[in-house]
Amino acid sequence: MPELNIGQATFWAGSDFLAKQLDLCPTYIKQNQKESIRRLRCQLYKNYNPLPVESIFDLSSAHALDIHTEQRSDMSRDYMSRHASALQLNDSVYTVQDQSRYSYQLCDYNPSLSYEIDDKYVERIELNELRSRPETYLQFGSLFGTSRLQLHEPELIWLREHLHRTTGINHPKIRLASQTVIQTLGENYTSIHLRQGDGVFQAIANETIAQVESVLLGSLSSNDKNKVLKDRIEHNTSVQDRLKECRSAQQQSPLLLQDSELEMIYLATDASDPQHDFPRLFDRYPCIFTLDDFYNAKILLLNKKRKNKFERLLSPMIDAEIASHAKRFIGTPKSTYSAYVRYRNQHYRALDFFTY
Repeated sequence: MPELNIGQATFWAGSDFLAKQLDLCPTYIKQNQKESIRRLRCQLYKNYNPLPVESIFDLSSAHALDIHTEQRSDMSRDYMSRHASALQLNDSVYTVQDQSRYSYQLCDYNPSLSYEIDDKYVERIELNELRSRPETYLQFGSLFGTSRLQLHEPELIWLREHLHRTTGINHPKIRLASQTVIQTLGENYTSIHLRQGDGVFQAIANETIAQVESVLLGSLSSNDKNKVLKDRIEHNTSVQDRLKECRSAQQQSPLLLQDSELEMIYLATDASDPQHDFPRLFDRYPCIFTLDDFYNAKILLLNKKRKNKFERLLSPMIDAEIASHAKRFIGTPKSTYSAYVRYRNQHYRALDFFTY
């Protein structure tokens, strides 16, 4: 498994160029080789922070199904030959060339016999074709995109769904921080993921917020008593006081739980200033909180000796874990991040069902 970058995302590039960037850019950045950085377009690798996949994700569900995984120790282009030499294997490699963003789609059936053609892919490759390759190693460029892998076989569909739901985040710092927030929010919170910082997601941000509100407003309307309580919560400037009032409201009466405007909400987002970017939500729902609220309230503490860098890099994953444990999750359409949280939320809800 290639290293997992938890820092700033880097752009897509063709197979050969990307392999060269992953091999050389971290070294060029570390040594401040300005001309090499410019020539190989390494600027985005200044915040590249690779870790082994297994240090972040729990792969035990894959291992339980006899799926063997191995962590790459580096992204050097000679890695395969060194790995083969260490294990006394033939070092032949077949690379599935990735020369455009949608170069290939992988299928478990003959794509020429299917009516489900996705025109954005240049070619379609059968899994059986890849299975028959004689080389020791099979190397892909990019595997991004929900539709990249088209499956029809029931066993493979089940396997993909199972791994989606059971492959969870397992880093100790992430677990500790997320559990602290989850316990503070209580068991009846709703989570929302709003992505709006780039591309198409920024363009549809208002539409996404409208969809979120339509789901939340499916509850009963407020009564006068609830409006008084809402006003009191809104006038609390302290995060600790707002949390206390909101938790108390959840425990007072079943009617309050049916009032969407007093719902406990956790917002996971890439917005740098959520209150400014989503005023409609924050004006209507006084019990809405983000991860920064828990740092500001000293409920979560940053390690000043590490200059906050590592903890901040983990923030999106802490967000995801908190959002996954909610009683209800509302995500951003077409967001892979939202899809991951939704799978994990379904997993936790199923566990709750069988626990009770």
